[in-house]
Amino acid sequence: MDFKHLKTIAIASALISALTVSAYATSIGGATVTADSLELRTEPSAESSALLFSPQGSVVVVEAKINDNWFKVICRGATGFMSSDSISFNENLEGSFGTGTIFGTGVRMRDAASLNSGVINVFDTGTKMDVLGVCGVWYKVRYNGQTGFVFSDYLALSGAVSEQDSSESEGQKIVDTAMKYLGVPYVYGGTTVNGFDCSGFVQYVYKECGYTVDRTAAQIYENGTYVEKVNLEIGDAICFSSHTESIGHVGIYIGNGQFIHASSGSGCVIISDLSENYYDTRYVGARRII
Repeated sequence: MDFKHLKTIAIASALISALTVSAYATSIGGATVTADSLELRTEPSAESSALLFSPQGSVVVVEAKINDNWFKVICRGATGFMSSDSISFNENLEGSFGTGTIFGTGVRMRDAASLNSGVINVFDTGTKMDVLGVCGVWYKVRYNGQTGFVFSDYLALSGAVSEQDSSESEGQKIVDTAMKYLGVPYVYGGTTVNGFDCSGFVQYVYKECGYTVDRTAAQIYENGTYVEKVNLEIGDAICFSSHTESIGHVGIYIGNGQFIHASSGSGCVIISDLSENYYDTRYVGARRII
């Protein structure tokens, strides 16, 4: 077999390999959340369960466009689906995407988002680095002061913090924790995952996230600092009057004018709208605990 034939085979193999890698790339770009708070859902459907909520301004990695209404995305290390109406897609997007872990041997960090660019460094499985952006099928990364690009097939995002500051991050942690208990039964006096009342639920969620609040709704209204309704942020405790008490109900704000709470009327932990007449007319105020 002559040299020219060997060269042809090598080029063909390289092209096939490149095409195969591209077909399975884990990103096509990034996106910024434009809604006040957006659900990452388990399926591309508004009726599917919410895995977590992401506040306005957060950045996510876009794996694929499912249809005109939905994108498959990676948000803070979790993979799910977001509505295209509430995110702004950009093939090239910089931001705080958290950390990534290399999977593979001899994975190259390049000086540009191209297979033809120069190699800065080479890594093996387990190497962790900061992810600073998405450039199509490439991640912009930083490792020990070096900044470059790694093909997205070989870098897994984990625990990415998409929020713009630490207070938003803490608020999101509280919301994500609260969401785990959707559907848990309402039990008067309940303070465990076997059953919550409203303040028992709020106290439990904050405690799981490292914060201490008092036991009753009225007492929680004395904790933290007062927040005007127009300045609500995710993770704030919101209080309402009841038929018998000036402050008789409490929940946690999750964004988009919604809150999560243990509802005696519904018999479980649910999400409700602040605009509902019952809650709108009984709204007393909010407290920022974090």
